Amino acid sequence: MIEEKPSQAELIEQNTTLHQEIEALKDEQEDLEILLDTITEHSTDLENEIYEKNQIMSKYIEQVKLITQAAAAVEDESFTLESLDEVAKRKDELGQLARVFQNMAKQVEIRETKLRQQVQELKIEIDKNKQAKQVADIVGTDSFKNLKQKLKNLKSSRKK
Repeated sequence: MIEEKPSQAELIEQNTTLHQEIEALKDEQEDLEILLDTITEHSTDLENEIYEKNQIMSKYIEQVKLITQAAAAVEDESFTLESLDEVAKRKDELGQLARVFQNMAKQVEIRETKLRQQVQELKIEIDKNKQAKQVADIVGTDSFKNLKQKLKNLKSSRKK
């Protein structure tokens, strides 16, 4: 079997076809490079956006922790209003919660102060009542009446 050599026209046609395929492959390679650059750029943008959102969420969670700590501080009577100032500056629901919490804690403190004052006043009144009762008990005894009579007698004997 003898192979026939392609004619010059066939070789030129094959050569032209190969050049067209090479050009098509170059175009496809350029398109793939553009696609790769676009994907890389987009993934970097997404990564940065996710990082920023993570930072925001981390700060949010830290501020939620501050409110939780404030609740515990109210419970053990060590809460200070200023502990929530940073959170209260927020314009969102968490900031609103912090402001409401501060106001509520202030109202609780005012009520507790009033209650302590009332308790102190009641203790004084109870002490006065106890004292008055003790005096009445002493004055009502026979020995006190006898002493009173003796004092009266002494006074009248001195006047004479």
